[in-house]
Amino acid sequence: MSSHEPSPGDADTAQTLSRNHVVVTGAGFTHAFVPGAPLLVDDFNNDALEARVRGLPNASRLLDWERSLDESGRIDIERLMTRLDALMPYDYAENAGNAANEYGFLLSELKRAFLDRLQEARKGNVHREELKRFAEYCETKGCCCITFNYDDVLDEALAQTGSWNPYWGYGFFCLSSTDTIASLEGLETHSVLRLLKLHGSINWRPKLGYASPVAIDSITHHHDWGGISLRHPQVDGHLEPEPVMVPPVLSKSSLVKQPVLRLVWSQAFDSLATAHQVTFIGYSFPETDMAARTLFSEALKDLPPEDITVVNLSREDPEAEMTRRRYRS
Repeated sequence: MSSHEPSPGDADTAQTLSRNHVVVTGAGFTHAFVPGAPLLVDDFNNDALEARVRGLPNASRLLDWERSLDESGRIDIERLMTRLDALMPYDYAENAGNAANEYGFLLSELKRAFLDRLQEARKGNVHREELKRFAEYCETKGCCCITFNYDDVLDEALAQTGSWNPYWGYGFFCLSSTDTIASLEGLETHSVLRLLKLHGSINWRPKLGYASPVAIDSITHHHDWGGISLRHPQVDGHLEPEPVMVPPVLSKSSLVKQPVLRLVWSQAFDSLATAHQVTFIGYSFPETDMAARTLFSEALKDLPPEDITVVNLSREDPEAEMTRRRYRS
């Protein structure tokens, strides 16, 4: 073999980078196809969350404060996750008691509540035909999909096109969780499309024993669509309990710590910088996500505004105007 001969996946990567349409999706995208799916500001069984942290003064105070910001007591999940993940200096003060551990517990419970809400939503009404058509559009047009969503709704739809698979389609080689107990026989060796998940995914589960920051080769894809990863019940015991999910953060250093996110964000930057057309769907540019603002400001600096399309359904005019201001800035 020549030293210049591409390895599996290299040709696909080069082909993907040359494509000219990038689709960026946010929480509103998933909610459009799965109406029961949570939005950024929503009810994540908040009363039950409150009951779980009762007796933990710091966690209770923070959760109460978050709920007080919304007249209906809803939670801005990414804002709260960001606060719980990125501790403040005074969280370590002597009079703060066990704040860091309390916040860690609340963060785990919040992630679990999000997963429960999403799983419940997928049992209900899902616009599968429309989602299938969107995935087929991405396949036909050769789109690169960049998403800030943790869910795997789009992943499943893309997998059904036959041009994407979770082994190669995330921008890095990602084993199935069943590969922890089985052979790699029949492994697919390429994926035409890429789905770049900039904040991680609910189905990215590290192998047991790998602490954060998680090594790229320790991440597996673990899901029940396609009958791939959940055929063997004992697999779950070989995995860490929490998936790789990083909330939008005020400090970009939190993203840089995760090797997989350094890789995925680099590919996202390259795709955006070479794009001739970019479509944002259901993404509201959270104020906490300074990293995303930097990414798009730098990568799209030479793309004419008329080649950028924003698809966003706002419930009220003030909300729509706020979204416009965020995009303009």
